[in-house]
Amino acid sequence: MKIFPIFLILFIACSNVPISEFSVSKNLDDYTLCFPESDQLFNKLSRENKIRVYRLILEERNNRILDCGKRFSDLMSAEQYLDDFNNEELLRKSFPCDRSNSSDTCLAPL
Repeated sequence: MKIFPIFLILFIACSNVPISEFSVSKNLDDYTLCFPESDQLFNKLSRENKIRVYRLILEERNNRILDCGKRFSDLMSAEQYLDDFNNEELLRKSFPCDRSNSSDTCLAPL
């Protein structure tokens, strides 16, 4: 029973430890500079702080001469992926196979 107060004190002390803030520095990776919304700490910032950090991010991008479009052009956006997926599903459902025992892939009529 004496152990419970010790754990309670430790829990309260640890819960008051401040969470480190999102900072823009030379150590910040290119991905986070291009997509800061992917960082949990950035998402916890208030609107005013996000605006301030966006300005710092733009400065750091300019200092590094970082072109996010070229740097991450191989990554397909979620929107593009979803569009491609929907188009494939639409084709699959619009042009079903005529034969029941045909291959898994059916070509749409041209």
